[in-house]
Amino acid sequence: MKVVFASHGSLGDLVPFLEIGKVLKARSHTVAVATHNAHAKAVTRAGLQHAPMRPDRPSDPAFHRKFMKPWSGPRFVYKEFLTPAIAEADEDLSAAAADADVLVSVTLALAAPLVAKRYGLVWRSCAFQPAMLYSILDPPRLPLIPLIKGKPAYNEWVLTAAKNGIQDWANPLRRYRASAGLGTYDDHPVFGGQHAPGGALALFSPLFGAVPPDAPSGTIQTGQVLQTGGGDLDPALSAWLASGEAPVIFTLGSASAHAARRFFAQSAKFADALGVRALFLVGDPANLAGLPQNDRARAFTAAPYQSVFPHARLIVHQGGIGTIALALAAGKPMVLVPFAHDQPDNSFRAAAMGAAVVIPRSRYALFGRGVIAQALTDEAMANAAAEAQLTIMAEHGAERAADAIESAALTG
Repeated sequence: MKVVFASHGSLGDLVPFLEIGKVLKARSHTVAVATHNAHAKAVTRAGLQHAPMRPDRPSDPAFHRKFMKPWSGPRFVYKEFLTPAIAEADEDLSAAAADADVLVSVTLALAAPLVAKRYGLVWRSCAFQPAMLYSILDPPRLPLIPLIKGKPAYNEWVLTAAKNGIQDWANPLRRYRASAGLGTYDDHPVFGGQHAPGGALALFSPLFGAVPPDAPSGTIQTGQVLQTGGGDLDPALSAWLASGEAPVIFTLGSASAHAARRFFAQSAKFADALGVRALFLVGDPANLAGLPQNDRARAFTAAPYQSVFPHARLIVHQGGIGTIALALAAGKPMVLVPFAHDQPDNSFRAAAMGAAVVIPRSRYALFGRGVIAQALTDEAMANAAAEAQLTIMAEHGAERAADAIESAALTG
């Protein structure tokens, strides 16, 4: 069969599809990934077909800073970036998926519902993290939506108010869909309207939470889809790791790194004051400026997390779901400094496991050193991370997701 994945966003919105795609390709299926051109090399390195899907992500830092703002970032993404380009995205995804047997999409792939409807495709939507299910029973901790655990009636009222408050975000999508003769959305496309009527795939570990009863009908939880392969370390980094004790790793993933501000400079001061070795994976090369390069500390633009995290003593990062999952897969405790979007909810859930401690970004400069110092000696947190490692490594989420996609192709 032919499977087309539709992805938009950061690398975290792409990697699970690459891993599932590799499994499907090994089972002799044809796999294409429709995404913007910035991800083309990542797709082809995974041995999959890349299909361009606009809008292309700008490379300028100003775009990423707007994207990562906690309060205005979601509005910017939808109103100024994605919805103005819905016709182009529809055209591109239609070209890629018209002959597909199954279409699989992520939240920000706004053309997927249109293309699935137009061609009558078997379609499965995906949630890479619990927050994207918007449950009133297991509510996400999100900057813009003050939901409360154990208050479903209140949560329902808040979600309704949130939908009403952002109707203008979806109006371009509704108008375009109507003009194409494709009917309307059953729910706001930012919320339930993003999900396929045939079912959704929850591509995250039960460690983060089970699928709640009010999840989209037919939701299947596959377990965590972990990044594999492509893990060769820079020889200089390998030599440095082997030359001393395990370092504290500081990183911000692929998106938050563009809004780092003084995070890495502050972290370097903390590491020096605490007398620990430190490795900085800064994402944006501009973040390298001023960071130490010596026996006690090294800074690199990037390194494959799946290969470098096992060398860590502690990992300090932004709370992306994929970064948390790879830290758990390495059995390492974490200090989490969430920036925006789903990161606060992901971080809360990792802390609830006992494998992490969370510090708000606004408090990091003042209190980060103390939090890191405490985490370095927290045996309970280290034990919880080791226990989580055993669980998450046994889930085989990519294989189970591939099974679910094959089943969808057979049953519709």
